[in-house]
Amino acid sequence: MERLIQYLDDLEDLLYAAALKAERLREACQYFLLITAAAILQVFAISMALRHPPLALAVASLLMVGMLFHAVVGHSHDAYAN
Repeated sequence: MERLIQYLDDLEDLLYAAALKAERLREACQYFLLITAAAILQVFAISMALRHPPLALAVASLLMVGMLFHAVVGHSHDAYAN
């Protein structure tokens, strides 16, 4: 009976080790996708700036206004804590 319990304990350890490795793999894939998306966005922004400068300026202006608005109006979660 003790052998069975030891076997089940080893099996549980193996499953948790596999889950930890899967989490590391998921984080690595998520990081890779973030880096890839950032690179694609930069290439797209540079090509748009070279082909259509007024459109690129308009997009940059809208993004800047959005960031300024968020900086002024954005609320912290701690501001509403009782």
